[in-house]
Parts: sequence; structure tokens; C-alpha cells
Amino acid sequence: MHLLICRFFALVTLCLGLGGLAQAAGLSKQEFAEQRRFAANNAMFVLYHEVAHLLIDQLDLPVLGREEDVADNMASWMLLSQGTARSEQALNDAVRGWFLSGVAYNSGSAEHDYAAAYMLDKQRAYQIVCMMVGKDATTFETVANSYHLPYERRESCRWDYETVDRNLKGLLDRHNGSSRRGSSVTVTYAAAGGALRMGADAFKASGVFEQVAGDVRRSYNLSAPVRFSAKRCGEANAFYDPDTVEIIFCYELMADYMDIYADNMPVAAPDRQPRAPRKDKHSGG
Repeated sequence: MHLLICRFFALVTLCLGLGGLAQAAGLSKQEFAEQRRFAANNAMFVLYHEVAHLLIDQLDLPVLGREEDVADNMASWMLLSQGTARSEQALNDAVRGWFLSGVAYNSGSAEHDYAAAYMLDKQRAYQIVCMMVGKDATTFETVANSYHLPYERRESCRWDYETVDRNLKGLLDRHNGSSRRGSSVTVTYAAAGGALRMGADAFKASGVFEQVAGDVRRSYNLSAPVRFSAKRCGEANAFYDPDTVEIIFCYELMADYMDIYADNMPVAAPDRQPRAPRKDKHSGG
């Protein structure tokens, strides 16, 4: 596990420890760790999606089609390019996250869902699987099989991935050049209390924000300083703000991923209360 190293516990007067917090949430220690891994990895995918918007804006990258689809493909490509066990787990969790989100928010149940700037949640999940299989059909065969991705689609997925890979490498190499100096990136966390405190603490403890910010700092040559800001937003979402050159992650989104995971666990904890149907849907703008 890469998550939940008790960094933030030293900040509280009474340290419950991993077991104490798990019991407070009605989860076993293993469920507690898996819930936060799932939430952090889904947050990671969303953050790379926002990094894609940042790069499109700051590097004036060409976009033919819906930018949101391009940002999803870029996020998948960035994680696949890392080639680590953690990045692969992040993609697996993101696939599951979009499937579960589609159920939680009834994606596709309303006519306006089909006119939105985003694919339906289930389509977004399948496209991540497609990018994975497109890069390495052998390594990710189990993932494709588990989601019953048709064999004829797997063949075209190779073209999908190769197209994204070829074009992104060409565009980014052209902008970075041989005199790469990196980018100025700052990371800030706003305080959060009440119902959001556990989600905010789990997000900070995961290290995901620093990881993605560090990737931008090392990998891209951006002239404008970039800000990564985590805070309470009033909605479960994440944004890229071109006016401030800022990626904003909302603590509500981390809490939402944690809730979605808990709602879909095979065996409900005895004191876990059923949740009301979700009405608002995050999209990772």
C-alpha cells in the first residue's frame, strides 16, 4: 500500500491510529485502507485529467473534438507512461470508479446526459480500459476480460493508443525542447473541518497532490507558475482555472469517492447507514 502512512495523525491532539479511525467509520482496517487507496487513485486520475487541460491551455496544444475526451486520453497516457505498479493500480481503480459513479449518478438516464461535454461514465471507463489494452494487450488482458471488452474493439484500441502516443510525444517534445528547465509549481491545502475533515486528511496523507504536482514540475516546460490548491468547494469536483493557472481539487470529491467505495462493498458494516441517492454529479472539468 502506498497510502495512509500516518502523516496527518501527528497534527491531532488525540491520535486514534489506523484502527481507531477505521472503527469510527464502521470499516475494518483492510476496508479502511482499500477505501482510501481507491479514493486516492481516482483522485489521481482526475488530477491528471486537469493537468491535461493545463497543458492544452498553456502549450496551446491542438484539440480536434471534445477537449474532455482528449483530457481523459491524456490522463490515461500519462499514467501508462509511468509504467509502475502504482500507476497501473490507479488506472484499475479509475475504471472501477467510473463504472460505480455511473450507477451512483444514473449516468445516461437523462436526455441531457447525451448532449454533455463528457462521455457517459461507463464510456469513460471503457475508454481507459481501451487505452490500457491498446498499449499492452498481454499485460492488461485480465482487465479487458473482466470488463468483457469485445475482441474486435481490442484491435482498434491499439490504434487509439498509438495515435495518442505518437501525437502527444511529438507535441510535448517540441514544446520542451532540449533546454527543459522545468516548471514552477506550488501546492497548498486549505483547512477543512466537520464532515469533510476525514476526506481532506485522507487526500493530504495519500501524497497524490504532491506526486502529480511534482510530475508537472519535472516533466513540462511551462512559462507561467502553476498552483495546485486543495479546498472545500461546495461540490464534488476538480477544475483547471486558466485565469489563475491553477488546478483545484475539492475535498468533497475525495469524500464522494470514499462514499462510493463504501456503498459498493460486498458486505456492509453493521453501523453503516444507507445513503440517499446522489443528485449532483462530478465530472472532472
